[in-house]
Amino acid sequence: MEIGFPNHPRRNLLKEIEWIGKNGFDFVDLFLEEDMATPEKVDVNKTRELLEKYDLGIVGHTAWYMPIGSPVKALRSACIAELKRYFRTFAELGVEYVNIHANWPGGLFTDKEGVKFQIETLKKLVEEAKEFGIKLMLEPLDTRFDTVKNISSILKAIPELYLHLDIGHTSLYGRKPEDFIKKFHARLKHVHLHDNNKSRDLHLPLGCGSIEWEKILKLLKKYYDGTITLEVFSRDRDYVLLARDKLIELWNKL
Repeated sequence: MEIGFPNHPRRNLLKEIEWIGKNGFDFVDLFLEEDMATPEKVDVNKTRELLEKYDLGIVGHTAWYMPIGSPVKALRSACIAELKRYFRTFAELGVEYVNIHANWPGGLFTDKEGVKFQIETLKKLVEEAKEFGIKLMLEPLDTRFDTVKNISSILKAIPELYLHLDIGHTSLYGRKPEDFIKKFHARLKHVHLHDNNKSRDLHLPLGCGSIEWEKILKLLKKYYDGTITLEVFSRDRDYVLLARDKLIELWNKL
């Protein structure tokens, strides 16, 4: 297991990486998004220097609001063009795996149509990413549409797409992270970890919500020993460090 932490995209990227490195994380989960961490604002050379200074790995993360499932085809096409800019920056930083969030049209559109729109976009994005030596991962979001069935339909249609499991997201709407782990462990390449009360996406520190961590981590460890991001959102980052210690303690005793 390798434990990482994300930069806050509305703060200075280099200062964020400095904090991650000084606090002994294994990698940066690089959130490339508005407004301080867009491709044109990233100093690639200085970023690489910091990653090397602290011996940090790196995983790529794109904005959750990218409209890859929009019913408007022009918006989906614009999304592809925009993400190509991000792929270029990720490639310059040596990123191998980049996430793309599921995105649902809602309204009058059915789940089946939402799946169709996303498959159309993701097939093109997978091919675009190849040009940069990047592999894409799909992250289910925190909506009622992000079911095992719907995610399975997308992954089945795109064999070269991997899964990014967010344990907090897959604990909502009566879902169970265990079902995603059992179904998709062969495609699993990255994990986000944060707690909630199983009714809202709260991004709490490990142990501050209702998620049964010992049971879930025991199953996860059976199949997976890769990168895990603590996607804990707290003004006081001491809680992030406490969550990391708790994760290490739990993982080692399982």
